[in-house]
Amino acid sequence: MMEDNIYYMKFTVTPTKENQEYNNMKEATAFLWIKIIDKESALNIAFLHFKKYDFLIKESLVEPSIVNKEDFITKAKGLEMFEVAEKEGIAIYYVAVAKHKDVPSDEIRLNSSVDFNLSEHILEGKKFSNEGRCLHYKADDRCDEIIKAHSIQNKGLLSKIARKGKVYSVSDSIGDMIKNNDSIILKEIGINKFSIFKGFCKKHDNELFEPIDNNLVVTTDIKQIFLYSYRILCKEIFIQEVALKQWENVEAYKNLFRDSTEQKEVYNRMNYHKKIYDDVLKNKYYEDIRYISFNSNEALSIVFSSVFSPDYDFNANYLDNENQDLLSFSSAPTKDGWSFIFSWHKSSDKSCLKFIESLIKRGERDDNLGDLLFRFLMKSCENTAFSPIFWESLELSEQNEISKVITNILHPSIAIPRDYLQKDLSGISKWNFKTKNHNL
Repeated sequence: MMEDNIYYMKFTVTPTKENQEYNNMKEATAFLWIKIIDKESALNIAFLHFKKYDFLIKESLVEPSIVNKEDFITKAKGLEMFEVAEKEGIAIYYVAVAKHKDVPSDEIRLNSSVDFNLSEHILEGKKFSNEGRCLHYKADDRCDEIIKAHSIQNKGLLSKIARKGKVYSVSDSIGDMIKNNDSIILKEIGINKFSIFKGFCKKHDNELFEPIDNNLVVTTDIKQIFLYSYRILCKEIFIQEVALKQWENVEAYKNLFRDSTEQKEVYNRMNYHKKIYDDVLKNKYYEDIRYISFNSNEALSIVFSSVFSPDYDFNANYLDNENQDLLSFSSAPTKDGWSFIFSWHKSSDKSCLKFIESLIKRGERDDNLGDLLFRFLMKSCENTAFSPIFWESLELSEQNEISKVITNILHPSIAIPRDYLQKDLSGISKWNFKTKNHNL
């Protein structure tokens, strides 16, 4: 059973027209401490609170991050709120700016609102996060042993870059961020805790992914490449499904949550693609999968796997991806080294082909292909683990640049510019790709 953490977050909020109690308030900074199982649940509760008390979110200043009492030792109010959250499950503190100059003070202290019961929501959140289900297309009541599956294989990839069973990944501790001037930092974690999800039963996970879990990848083997895509797509489905359950199945609060229309649309799009991939698996139509692999004979330094819908190509051209074409990318171990693999179903050709063509053309010019792929990875993927040897070999300035880029990409209120693939992070990865394979 997963344990509760205390998550800290901060927002700028404004009162709605219905909020008559604070009609002289221009805006407020809301500080929240919430004791809950994960950051998605913490964010849900924050939205619940603001909606219940007729506040609109203007800007997210700090996304949900795990905090400890030591993070507030020198901050009396923060320590007080942390202790309230430890005891009562939630603590909220506002500092508000008055709208009119004739108000004696430009700050209005709002009362912390902790008068609603969170127990049902917390219990349901735990249940949804831990129950899991098998996402195999043949799943039935015989799938009774749901396991913590790795979206990136433990033996074939993570163990290759680990040092004493640990890799570097993004830390979700607010204390770490404070120490690094509010920027994301990378921290060592055990490989058994990295990128797991309860999305398959033991039988189907073992049978389905054996070709990639226990074998090096042959970059002309389209079935192996498909399985990398299928696994990470299933993880994304699992994440979206849990979020929807938490938002819509808590009877006492479901009418108070933020509108889940956008979340439903994302989930439905992911399911649309999964049905296509399920058909490939059932009918063994692996030739319907497009791919390109960039192959290196050097040691693997970073492992990753993710899916995304490309909006801009490597030349900052808008792709008009109205159908949300889906592109997968993964690292894969090979006989001679490793490969950076992109893949997609032919139904996503429209945007994915343009995206890949722009990458190839940039790589054939003076641009360094290794820099292009490393920049794309850092700006497009959270599901990333770094070799401790590689990370510690970087200059401090290089580590800080990576942290800054990741911080900006993950920040909910910073828009991603259309030229995001054209700058930053040059000369860091030292990646060198000698050959490529594809079926385009």
